[in-house]
Amino acid sequence: MKINFLIVIAVFLSTISFSQTKSDVIFVDGVCGMCEKRIESNCLATKGIKLADWDKKNRMLRVIYNEKKISLEEIHKKIASIGHDTKLEVATDEAYAKLDMCCKYRDEEVVKNHK
Repeated sequence: MKINFLIVIAVFLSTISFSQTKSDVIFVDGVCGMCEKRIESNCLATKGIKLADWDKKNRMLRVIYNEKKISLEEIHKKIASIGHDTKLEVATDEAYAKLDMCCKYRDEEVVKNHK
């Protein structure tokens, strides 16, 4: 009886340790395919992020990540560090300035030209 109880506990604990993968959808500002490639490739190159899929129409990023390796706040900071604003983090002027001219999502003319 004790062995069965120990087996149940062991299975339960191993299930908890494997369920550290989390999925979230976050707003990431951008306007074009180059933005999409930059956002997705930088996210996927980040330790702990398993999937990154940004939709340029609604500017939402679906991300699957291991919360033991990276937090959602760290993901927002990573995205801001490459020049893209999120709801929680605003990119610095220096990071934003590094974007190509067609990616300047803060410029109304650029946004208008992408519609």
